[in-house]
Amino acid sequence: MVGLERGLVKLEPYDYNWLILFDKERELLSSQLKGLIINMEHVGSTSIEGLLAKPIIDIAIGVSSLDKVIKIREKVKGIGYLEVPVSIDGNHVFAKNKENKITHFLHIMIYNQDLWRDQISFRDYLRSFPDAKMEYVKLKEELANKYPNDVVSYTNEKKEFVNNILKRAKELR
Repeated sequence: MVGLERGLVKLEPYDYNWLILFDKERELLSSQLKGLIINMEHVGSTSIEGLLAKPIIDIAIGVSSLDKVIKIREKVKGIGYLEVPVSIDGNHVFAKNKENKITHFLHIMIYNQDLWRDQISFRDYLRSFPDAKMEYVKLKEELANKYPNDVVSYTNEKKEFVNNILKRAKELR
């Protein structure tokens, strides 16, 4: 199943259906966003086999310019997405809701710049290094137990781990 109430932290075991749900959403988004995007990738914990995750599908959308966001905003609004205020420059986030639960996040950013590369590098590193993935599972479990109703604190306390993984990934490039 996919979807989680806003602000909550509830982790679920990896579910292969997340891949199917991403593929379905990619088809829908591709048909709506023709000519506006360069690339689309499944990112976040639901994209990493064996990882515990909040049951929300994260999708990175690479664009040539953030000017495209204006047109994208109108297109995705028609299929159930609303923009979410975020404090990360260069990253526009949209959430799709169903039955008062967030089911998908779109992260729109400049293709192949730092934010884009970080999303992909983090995912690929955890896919390639099982020890790092298991370390992340343990951290996520601890933080989910500590902050079950505070997704902001949960996310903020993962930043040091994420930055360490990104540093390791850059060393491999």
